[in-house]
Amino acid sequence: MPSAVNQTLDHLFRHEYGKLVSLFANKYSPHLIDTIEDAVQEALYKAARQWSFQPMPNNPSAWLYRVVNNQIIDYLRKEAKSVSYEQAVTADAIGEEESRLPEEKVIVDDQLRMIFACCHPAMKPTEQLMLSLKLLCGLSVKEIARALLKQEEATKRAITRAKVKFREEVGALKVPEGGDLENRLEAVLQVIYLLFNEGYKATEGNQLMKQDLCEEAIRLAFLLTNERSCNKGELKALIAMMLFKAARFPARTDEAGNLLTLENQDRSKYDEEHIKWGWHFLHDSSKFEGSSVYQLEAAISCYYTTAETYEKTNWKAILSLYDTLVKLKPVPVVQMSRILVLSKVKGATAALKEMEGLEEVIEGNQSLLALKADLYAEIGNWSAARVHLQKAIGQALNITERRFLEKKLQSWIGK
Repeated sequence: MPSAVNQTLDHLFRHEYGKLVSLFANKYSPHLIDTIEDAVQEALYKAARQWSFQPMPNNPSAWLYRVVNNQIIDYLRKEAKSVSYEQAVTADAIGEEESRLPEEKVIVDDQLRMIFACCHPAMKPTEQLMLSLKLLCGLSVKEIARALLKQEEATKRAITRAKVKFREEVGALKVPEGGDLENRLEAVLQVIYLLFNEGYKATEGNQLMKQDLCEEAIRLAFLLTNERSCNKGELKALIAMMLFKAARFPARTDEAGNLLTLENQDRSKYDEEHIKWGWHFLHDSSKFEGSSVYQLEAAISCYYTTAETYEKTNWKAILSLYDTLVKLKPVPVVQMSRILVLSKVKGATAALKEMEGLEEVIEGNQSLLALKADLYAEIGNWSAARVHLQKAIGQALNITERRFLEKKLQSWIGK
């Protein structure tokens, strides 16, 4: 299949998957969520087969909508369930030449409903996250497991349980009101945050990042701004953080696709428009009372992105922000990021000492192993550095990242 088709299909999968699942879950019923997911996936497989030897339709999104709709109707008729969903079945029994997507407002509203439905209080917080990442964003089980630092098989079982609860507990899709909305908004923002992070550093494949996932996360966040009761400081700060990070996309790899660390990035390639809007949303977030986790992370991203050079990065200010952040969000990823900054301020020896307790929590984590290797190299313990870097390479599923680590290991041989 031509690479252009592959890229378009990948974009459609990421960009349209959640839209289609949301549209049909609202049109038919959350009880049919498995059937709807199967229909969406089958439509994408059908597209992959057909478009490998014939031109794509002018409106591939509408084509997918029609195929998914027809497949669901076929399933309902086969299972003698079409009477139960007669209104939805007969609402738009459209022919191929008339197929079209619903209006944009309908699509937006359905996705907002789905975001909050996935974060239903009947489900545990982790189940809410897994379900949202699966249904709204089309992430694989492996991607979700990596995002939540969990085992793949355990994640698969948890998603199955969450979907059972979704079918039985959610009922009609709707955006909650008042206190119910407040309670769910935190989980919704966490979903968007994790989606962006997975795109920013892809779990596997030959691309360092999946920019379409990051764009999808930003798009979902902007969707929330359409709901007045969601438009709060935390949301604005999250958007700011994502925009500051997205600004660095053009400089994260060289022309050959090789990873470039922050130290080696050409800052003239940073997207000024993203930075400008990042400042705008960060400033707006400060108008709300209190300091949120997302404001701290947005401020950290701002320092990294707006420093004139790597050498002029204000590491002390960033460490101060991480000291506060780790108290509010004492999770391994934050602790690990703080240790990296600590090494810039207090040296590698101090950073290695603080890393001892963290290893017991996330033993065998690729990023932790790579960081430890760098710290050992900094103090001249090349033997330990090579051992830990080799372990990190063994854990690397992303081809670009593994290639970067292998190149570094080659440069350390003989030291």
